[in-house]
Amino acid sequence: MKSGNILIIVCWISLIPFNGYAQDLQTEKVEVVKNFEARLADANKQRLEPAPEVKEVTDQKFDYDIEEKLMQLEYLAPSIRPIGISTDPLDPGYNGFVKAGFGYPISPYLDAGYLFGSSSASNLLARISHHSASDKNYENQRFSDNDFLLKGTLQTNQGFSVDGFTSVSVDNYAFYGYDHEDTTNTFTAEDVKNKLNLYEVGLKIYNSNETNAKLNYWAGVNAYRFANNFATRETGLNLDLGLTKWFGDNPLSIVLGTDLTRLKDTSIQKLNNFYINPTFSFGTSSLRFKMGAQLASSNEEYFIYPDIELLVSLAGNKLSLIVGADGGLRKNNFKILSSYNPFLVSELSEIRNSQYYDFYAGVKGNISGIEYSAQAGLKPTNDLALFEVNTIKPWNRFDILYDTANIIYIQASLKGRLLDNLDISGSIVQNFYDLNHEEKAWHLPKLQGNVGLSYLALDQQLRLKAEVFVNDAVPFKNLDLPDEPNLLFDISLGADYFITENFGLFLHLNNLSTNQYRRWYGYPGFGLNVLGGITARF
Repeated sequence: MKSGNILIIVCWISLIPFNGYAQDLQTEKVEVVKNFEARLADANKQRLEPAPEVKEVTDQKFDYDIEEKLMQLEYLAPSIRPIGISTDPLDPGYNGFVKAGFGYPISPYLDAGYLFGSSSASNLLARISHHSASDKNYENQRFSDNDFLLKGTLQTNQGFSVDGFTSVSVDNYAFYGYDHEDTTNTFTAEDVKNKLNLYEVGLKIYNSNETNAKLNYWAGVNAYRFANNFATRETGLNLDLGLTKWFGDNPLSIVLGTDLTRLKDTSIQKLNNFYINPTFSFGTSSLRFKMGAQLASSNEEYFIYPDIELLVSLAGNKLSLIVGADGGLRKNNFKILSSYNPFLVSELSEIRNSQYYDFYAGVKGNISGIEYSAQAGLKPTNDLALFEVNTIKPWNRFDILYDTANIIYIQASLKGRLLDNLDISGSIVQNFYDLNHEEKAWHLPKLQGNVGLSYLALDQQLRLKAEVFVNDAVPFKNLDLPDEPNLLFDISLGADYFITENFGLFLHLNNLSTNQYRRWYGYPGFGLNVLGGITARF
């Protein structure tokens, strides 16, 4: 829950679906409403953690726009996808939509959803999506992404609400990372099949009305099962319990949680995390301080991390200074690593936590409707996960390496309206890695950036978009192979036009520079790709 005085969220973005790479398939977010939003103190910092879970309900109106986010500081990031496709928000008055299209290379696309009970406090969202592509430039270069979501909110007369969701994701990636000029390397689709299935369920209970004692509470549980077609199975269970007591505008909070993982392939591995996070925030509208700590344990090891932050308003909401320190455990299990790199080996030698501290300082504010932030920090990290190529099979797959690192980072972002109907958004991050053992941070980009413009015309019936994405070359370890083109410079354009109130057309031209960025060694991305189709809302 956020204080009204926090102007923006400082966080990473590691190129999320079309907003990260125009060659990437988006993982879109849909938000549904709850009536009560508990408050957080101004000085509370939002964690820079990848969040595979479905977002909390925040609004009764159906919206399937993808918001711009800062890129992640570490390697953990939104799912990498070969082709990008962006969607635009529905009018708040509509409950359902269908977006269907077809493109080049061969790429059928479907996204449809409906919100039942949008006019009431209790509601149910159903959504289904499919996107696949196949390119003849490289044998077996294909992917397929299929998702189904049911998510709902039930508000009771007793002052509490219940959120629940269930989702299924069936993704198919081919191991096409082999020498395509070698005529002996010819494989069938079944030979290089890489199927990743994810099943998730979640439930959360929380107070939907503020209590007389000014207490906010919640209790949630999420469970998942993640598997591939090589007999690798991972299950997880997360518990999240919290209580906040407000003393005027000053909250005292305590959060307890568990993160349990069991991975089974040729052996069984377990990685179980537990944590407790007490914090207290206090101050005035121009000076806020949060003090707290996170006590964590994992497999009989214990850790203590700071959770402190000072926010000073220097010029109202135009300029604020932030200084803080925090840290935690970031889990590297099969599900999280596969969401970042779908071409992993089927048997991970070891799953570990990355243990990190984050000491940071920055500024943020809002000037003439433009929200901005800039931040720099030092992040000492133990067991940072790196990737090296495994060439045991004819096609490339990736093993995990762990190393201790000091990471210095600089990041900035902006978002807002430049002129009437003209919006701008952008972010950039630069990482500097100092590793104990490895020469470089293998397969981790140091520089990432993007900027986008969106213009509404013809009485908001037409939306025009232009975006530019930049990534520096990622380093590869111990490869006695020819260099590959490995710099991302991607320019994309898009147009969405509603012919009538309920029916429209869209056309997206992605990667006009025909850049075939190798995010993973041996896996060239899709070059120029085009997608067009129809949109209906009702």
